[in-house]
Amino acid sequence: AGYAKRKPNTLSGGQKQRIAIARALIKNPEIIMADEPSGALDSATGKQVFETLKKLSKDKLVIVVSHDRDFAEQYGDRIIELKDGKVISDVSKGGEKQQPLTENIASMGNILCIRNGSSLDETDFQEIKRFLKQTDTDVIITSGEKEVANFKKSNRITESGEREVFRKTENVKTKDYKPEDSKFIRSVLPLRHAIKIGCSGLKSKPVRLFFTVILCTAAFVLFGLLSTLSFYDSKATFKETIQNSTHQVMRIAKEYEMTTRFFEKGEERSSHKSAWTAAFTPSEIEELKGVYGKDTFSGVLAMANYNVRTTPGAYWINRIDFLANMSADNALQQTINGTYPKKDNEICISSYMADVLIHCQTYDAKGNTVTFDSADAILGKSIQIRGKDYTVAGIFDSGALSPEFEALKTDAAGTEIRKLTQSLEAALSDGLHLVAFLTESSLKQFATENYLIGSYHYSNYQSAAIGPNVNGDVQLPDHANATYAGISQLPSDAKVHMLDTQKTTPAAGETLISDALFYEMIARAYEDKQKGEWTPAMEAYSRITSLCYELMSGGQWRHDEDSKEDMLVPFTDAQKAAHIKTILQAVARDRIRPVVTMQLFDNQTSSVIGDRQDLKVIGFCENSAANRHEIKAYLEDAAASALWETQSQQLEFYETYTTKYVASADSLYTDVFLPYDHSDAQTDAYWSLYADKDYREDDTRLKPTGTFINSLEMVDYTVKDMSKIFLYIGLVLAVFAALLFSNFISVSISQKKRDIGILRAVGAKSSDVFKIFFSESACIAILCIALSMAACMVGCNFINASLAENIGASLFVFGLPSIAILIGIAAITAIVATFLPVYTAARKKPIDSIRSL
Repeated sequence: AGYAKRKPNTLSGGQKQRIAIARALIKNPEIIMADEPSGALDSATGKQVFETLKKLSKDKLVIVVSHDRDFAEQYGDRIIELKDGKVISDVSKGGEKQQPLTENIASMGNILCIRNGSSLDETDFQEIKRFLKQTDTDVIITSGEKEVANFKKSNRITESGEREVFRKTENVKTKDYKPEDSKFIRSVLPLRHAIKIGCSGLKSKPVRLFFTVILCTAAFVLFGLLSTLSFYDSKATFKETIQNSTHQVMRIAKEYEMTTRFFEKGEERSSHKSAWTAAFTPSEIEELKGVYGKDTFSGVLAMANYNVRTTPGAYWINRIDFLANMSADNALQQTINGTYPKKDNEICISSYMADVLIHCQTYDAKGNTVTFDSADAILGKSIQIRGKDYTVAGIFDSGALSPEFEALKTDAAGTEIRKLTQSLEAALSDGLHLVAFLTESSLKQFATENYLIGSYHYSNYQSAAIGPNVNGDVQLPDHANATYAGISQLPSDAKVHMLDTQKTTPAAGETLISDALFYEMIARAYEDKQKGEWTPAMEAYSRITSLCYELMSGGQWRHDEDSKEDMLVPFTDAQKAAHIKTILQAVARDRIRPVVTMQLFDNQTSSVIGDRQDLKVIGFCENSAANRHEIKAYLEDAAASALWETQSQQLEFYETYTTKYVASADSLYTDVFLPYDHSDAQTDAYWSLYADKDYREDDTRLKPTGTFINSLEMVDYTVKDMSKIFLYIGLVLAVFAALLFSNFISVSISQKKRDIGILRAVGAKSSDVFKIFFSESACIAILCIALSMAACMVGCNFINASLAENIGASLFVFGLPSIAILIGIAAITAIVATFLPVYTAARKKPIDSIRSL
């Protein structure tokens, strides 16, 4: 009493020992083991302890280790004496009864007991004399009550007259116990108490708790953000990006795969595949309409500007990215102010383009400024695109732009303006604002004139220098990097014109050439004929030369009096056919026999090498719009193979290009616009297009395109390359958080050593100690997880908003996988950080935990 609030190190040894005894007895154990229980106690207290243990021994097993023989004999029922680790005696306490000699006298070993001295008779005295004669030592006889009582006590003679004696322990009965024979009282610390004890420790370290939570939360937030990249979900990012956008349409393109192989001294050293732009045919557009709906339309990449007088701010962009054509049942038709183009010189522009013309003004054909006060005023007026006038027949609604772009209508500058300008460019490019519509024939003519259809590629590439050689030698190379191939590689839909109608394919020493090269050769031939005195024949020759150059240009040049500029008037199909017929007739009449001279061209040195070869030209093929700028010669297959085998041996380094893709003659459209209503079904359909990176049998594939698609692809490649680095950084942060946890728990353990010692002393198991500190770390972990999740969500939204301004993509998608990872890493961190310090503390003996204070 009175010592409850005292620390153990302020108590005396005896007080500590009494506390230890009380602690051992408090749970009412079945077995009590006492090691020198009276060692540090005064005699009175020691006696009290032994008497207490003696009372307990009636119902419990009490084992005492002591050096006090008297206490052992006084209180022990069995004494086992050890010396140097060996048992030297084992005696058990028993009773020795008195043997009556007379009515008043009895003996008990060497003790004579006289019951009532005043009533002794002669017989009694004779027994006393006999007893005295048998001893050679002094005999003390006393009748004092106190002395008699002390004698009985010291000789352990009970009130019944029996004497306690120790005899060798014999016939000890033992029993083999099985686990089920023993019923132990298991120590149980209820979880609610463990949590209460653990959480109570948080109050004692508020400052340390604050910094631990803040730093761990910061580590978990960084890990959570990085986990969204390490476990990046490309599909989720794609869907979230486009569903959160304002896109009315999705644009897709067609591309084909080209394989480039690098050779050194005839042996392939390496190869790589690359993607090239292909063109859609009208039949492919109809097929896409069947899949994506009637509002699908197609166009060609124009990248053309129209004339404006001023551009007072970054908001006004006088550019047309795409020229397109749509069907009459397209929903956009319902938004047109005016009419859809019916004539080849008519155009339908976007409402954005109309705003540009109104605010920035334009020029008429004579260079005078034209001002519009409304969209209606634009209808019927002309705009010039790439030198050609188009009359505005209608204006379609391309949708509203975000009000945030209003700031760009002035000449403001600064970082924010630059970012806003980039966002505007993306919004315009990915929408319909920079699209204009033409008739189908006008669209085809525009694409043909401006080389916008398809993409040049090498097919079974052999590099050569080809020179026109009609009337003699020729200086090479006129056409370096031209190509040749076997006649089997001539496109099946190519339109071929033979000089000799009896021939159908080139034989050895013969070739078919592309139309551009043929026209050049014939033009040179007739230029040679024009030398000397001018005659009517020379005038005819000049006419053929002009026709050749016109065919090479794709039309006739005319001087426009209004604009004072020369303008190209494209050929109609009929005009082109008539010109070709005239040229072929002239070649046959004048017996012109064109020959091409071919020589190997080395790309590495940009020079010709090896022997020259002359090939007779037997005809030419009209290049399709997709490859109209190619310079190519088609040889007999065997001749082409043999020529390349010979040439390749002369090259130290060379490349070959192969693809299965062949552009059709009607390949026209570079892009297709598909309707987008932001539904999950359409989004999943576009995701399938985006995710499918495989090429079809003809080496082509469809792919979504646009600024945000480019950004998403860039993000995909970056995250894929960096995912391992992100994971390693995340693990470093997790280790950092674990160290913070471990430090906090270690400090908590050091402050709770007394509590741990007391709990262990009264029977708490190691697992109970773990429960306490795991509860404490769990409280911290839950708090950190809650704060981290909230911070990650806010951080992801903020970062994505910033990224949307720059790349148009939502990169950090903090979804269920990231949440699960964050919770998992926090739980593992807390467990690992708690286990090691608690494991050490839980293994300590209770007394060691208490003494460490």
